[in-house]
Amino acid sequence: MTLPNPSITPIPNNEPEAIPALWNTRYEEIDENFASLDQRQTSTENEIRAARVGKPTLSETINAIVAQIGGISGTLSGLASPTSVQNAVSLDWLYRNRRIAFELFAAGYNLQNHLGVSVTSGIMGDDSLDVADTSGVKVGEDYLLSDATDTALVRVTAIHSGTRLRLAANLSRNWGAGAKLTGSTLVARPEGGVDGAIGGQWVSRAINLGDDNTSRAVVIRRSLNAGEARLYFRDAYTTAWTERAWSVRRSGGGTSGVPEGFADYEYVVPMRGDGYLRLVVDGEPMVIKHVVALGSGTGQGGYVNPLMRPNAPKISSPATGATNVIETPTLTASNYVSPAGNAFSTAQFQISTSSTFASVLHDSGEKSAMTYSVPAGVLAVNTTFYVRARVKDVAGLVSDWSAVTSFTTKASYAYVNTPTVITPTSGQAEIPEQPTLQSSAFATTGGADTHAASQWQIRLASGTWAAPLHDSGASTTAKTSYTVPAGVLVAGQTQYVMRVRHIGASLGASEWSSDIAFMTKQQFAQIIGIVCTATGGGAGAWQRVDENFNAITTTAATFNNHPTYAGIVPQTIDGQAMVKVPKFYLKTGTVPSGPYAGKRYWMVSDQPVAGFSVHPAFMNAGAQIDQFWVGKYQGTNDGGTKLGSVAGVAPLVSIDFPTMQARAAARNTGGVTGFGLWNIYQLSAIQTLALIEMGGSDSQALVGQGHVSGSSALAVDNATVAQATWRGIVGLWGNVWQMVDGLQTDASSKYKIWDKNGNKTYQTTSLTAPGSNYPVTMATASGTDYDLSTVFAAETTNATAGNGTYGDYFYQNPSCVAYHGGNWGYGAYAGLFALHVYNAASDSYTYVGGRLAKV
Repeated sequence: MTLPNPSITPIPNNEPEAIPALWNTRYEEIDENFASLDQRQTSTENEIRAARVGKPTLSETINAIVAQIGGISGTLSGLASPTSVQNAVSLDWLYRNRRIAFELFAAGYNLQNHLGVSVTSGIMGDDSLDVADTSGVKVGEDYLLSDATDTALVRVTAIHSGTRLRLAANLSRNWGAGAKLTGSTLVARPEGGVDGAIGGQWVSRAINLGDDNTSRAVVIRRSLNAGEARLYFRDAYTTAWTERAWSVRRSGGGTSGVPEGFADYEYVVPMRGDGYLRLVVDGEPMVIKHVVALGSGTGQGGYVNPLMRPNAPKISSPATGATNVIETPTLTASNYVSPAGNAFSTAQFQISTSSTFASVLHDSGEKSAMTYSVPAGVLAVNTTFYVRARVKDVAGLVSDWSAVTSFTTKASYAYVNTPTVITPTSGQAEIPEQPTLQSSAFATTGGADTHAASQWQIRLASGTWAAPLHDSGASTTAKTSYTVPAGVLVAGQTQYVMRVRHIGASLGASEWSSDIAFMTKQQFAQIIGIVCTATGGGAGAWQRVDENFNAITTTAATFNNHPTYAGIVPQTIDGQAMVKVPKFYLKTGTVPSGPYAGKRYWMVSDQPVAGFSVHPAFMNAGAQIDQFWVGKYQGTNDGGTKLGSVAGVAPLVSIDFPTMQARAAARNTGGVTGFGLWNIYQLSAIQTLALIEMGGSDSQALVGQGHVSGSSALAVDNATVAQATWRGIVGLWGNVWQMVDGLQTDASSKYKIWDKNGNKTYQTTSLTAPGSNYPVTMATASGTDYDLSTVFAAETTNATAGNGTYGDYFYQNPSCVAYHGGNWGYGAYAGLFALHVYNAASDSYTYVGGRLAKV
C-alpha cells in the first residue's frame, strides 16, 4: 500500500506564494494521508488480533504454536517440519516394536484407535450399525458410540460393507445421525492436550510394549484435582477390560519438570503382547496433556497411593516363640497381597534384641524372595531375638512392617550349613522343561559330618510349601545337582519357586535355602538356528542364533542335548545299517530386524511352534511321520537285485537312475515296507541340521575332506571315505556321486520338485536353475505345493570360487536328474552342498551311486 499523496506540494516560504487561497489544497492532502494511515492501522490491529486466537499477546501465540508442534522452547531456528517429526515418530514406533508409545492428542501423534466417523443408523435390539465409512475400523477392537446424551463401548466383530458393521452385542437404544463411532470423546484444546468432561472416554489402538511377563508403566499427565482418570487394559491374557489404579503421583511445579497445576500419575499395567488401553474421566473434569505407555516401570517414585500398597506380610518361620533355633535360620515371610494386583518384587527382614526395635541388629536389605538365610555370626547362642519384615511390589510400593515375632537360639551351635542355590539364579527366565538345579557344597558349623542326602522342592509361585508341586525326597544321589523330571514344569512363562536343604549323616537336615523364583519358557521347544551374515568369500559368513535371532555360542553339549540331534541314532532294519533322523520343524526366511536384518536364516525346533512347519522330509502320502531312516553308508549291492547299506564293500555303481530306484524299492518284500532311494527332502533335512551344527557351509573344512582326491572308489566305510561323516552318516560327500530322487530340471532348466506333502508328484517351479558355477544364494521360490526354501538348490551362482557362499559346486542341464556330493576326484568342488542336476536319468557311470532310505 502507498499513501494517496506521496509528495505534498511544499508552500514556498516567500510572501507572494504564502497566501490563504493555497492552504486548503495542502491541508486536504494532509488529511487524506492521515485518514489512510488510520485505516491501515486499524486493519493491522484487526489482523494481529485475529492471529492471536484469544492470547493476550502475539508472542504468547507464537510460543503456544511452538509448544503444539513439538514442545520446543526458545527459538524456531532449525525446527523440523511437523510432517517430518510425524514420520520419525511413526518409524520409531515401528522399529522399536512400540516398546514406548505416546498419545499427544494431536494429528500424527495419537494412539486413539479411530478419529471418528458419523453414524447413519443403529436400531435398538439389532447388532448391526450403519456408518458413513468403515475404512479404518478393525474387527476385534472396541470403539465409543457417542452422541450428545450417551456414550457406549462397542466391539466390532465383522465389517459387512463400506458402510455397515456388526457388533458383539445388540444395541440397547436407537442411534441416529447425530452420533459418531470414535476412539475418543475427549475434546482437543488449541494449545495441546484435551479437556476431559466427566464420563469422557478414550480407547487406544493396539500397542505392544513387550512380550515378556514384566509389568508396564502408563503415565498420564493431567490436572491435579480430585477427579479420577480411570485406566483399563486388555490383552490376549486378560481378555476383559480390567481397571488399574494409579500407583504413584508426581506433582508439578518447581524443578519437577511437570507444569504447575498438573501431575504425572503412574499406573502399573501387566500387559503382554498386543494390548489396548482405555481411559474414563470420573468425579471431576480435568485437562489431560498426554498418555505415555512404556515397556517397564519408570522407577521415579513419587507420592504413593496408600490404597495400592501391599498388605503387611506375616512371619511364618521361625514360628513365633520357637526355641533351639540354629545360628543361620531361614526367615520366611508369607501372605503377600497387593490390592493393586502388582507382582512381588522384594522383601526386607530386620532382627533386633528389642521387641520395639529400638535398635536393629541385622538388616537383610531388599531380597528378591520372601525368604532370607541369616548369615553366621549374627545370632548369639541362647538369646531371644525379634524379627519383622516388609515387602515391596514391582511398582515400588512398600508395605508396613509385619507384626513382630520372636525366637530363641540354641545353647550351642553344631549344624549343617544352609545351602545356597547356584542354579537357577533368582528371577531367571527361559527355564526349559528339565532344568538342572544346583546347590553350594555341603558344609557344617560346630562339628564334622558327611553329606548323606539332599532334598529338593518346587512349588508354583502362587502356592505354598505346605503342598509343594514336586518333592525329590531325601535323595542320596542328587546331593548338589538335581535334574527336574519331565512333566513337572509346564511352559507358558509359568512362575515357580524352588528350595533345597542338605542332610548330614549325624547332624541331620540343614535349614531350607532361600526361595529362588524362576519362570519357564513360553514353549519348551528347543530352537536353534543359523544366519548367513554375508554371502561370498568362498564359504560365506555364518552365526548361530536362538529363536530371537540373538547370537549364541554353542558347544558339543548344545547339540548332544537337543532332542533332534540326540535322536539321530544308528539302527539296523532288514539287515541294513541305517540311521534314524527324528521329525523336526523348520522356519526359514530373512531376519526381520536387529543386527542381522535382511539376512537369510534357517531354524529348527524339536516341537511345533508358531511360525515353524514340519520339514517336508517328514511328510508321507499327505500325513506326518515321526522319522525317516537313511543308509549309514553309500548304497551297496545286495544280491544283485537290491540296494543295501552295509560296511566293508564297494558302492553300487554303473546303473542308471530308474534301475537304482528299482533296486531300492526291491527291499519292500516279505512284509518290509517304506524303502526307497533317498530323496531331496531327506537330504535337505540332513543338510539343514548339519549346517547349524557345523556353524558354516564348508563341510570339508569343518568336518573332513572325505575321499575327493583319489582315482577310484573305495569301500563305503574306508577311513578316507569316513572323513565325510556327520552324526553317523558315512560318506555324505566324496567317493561316488549319490543319486537323489525328487528333484529334476525340465526342458527349460526350470526346477521340478516333489510336492511338499509327501505324495511324490513333481511340481514345476517358477525358478530356472542358474548356470553351472559356485552357489552364491539358495532358492526360495514357492508355489501352492512346493517351497524351494526347504531344500538347498542354487538360485544364483558365480564363476569364481572366492565369490561362492557354500564352498561346493553346482551343475545343471535341462531335463536332468539330481546327484549329490561329488566323487573321488572332485577335490574342492565336492561337499555337503555339491549338487549335480546335469545328467539324464538314462546315464550310468562308474563314479555315480546312490543311498538307501526308508520311511
